[in-house]
Amino acid sequence: MANLASAWEKPARPLPQRIGPIANVIHCREHMVRIFKEARTGKLDISDASRLVNILAQVQRSFEASDMEERLKRLEEGADE
Repeated sequence: MANLASAWEKPARPLPQRIGPIANVIHCREHMVRIFKEARTGKLDISDASRLVNILAQVQRSFEASDMEERLKRLEEGADE
């Protein structure tokens, strides 16, 4: 009897290249552009590119929320003075 579990496993892919830091919204955008270019040239599978850009979009939103929270805190501290 064949092992059915192995029939559903995806083939192993090479590990992706290391990327630079993602410390702010600009870094997220730069990585999104790089992923888009790699997908358009065929270096990266479209479905993988979509997943990665989705993840980066979530990270970008978290940076935006954190930035907004910091700005609001500074405004509130300034209003108290």
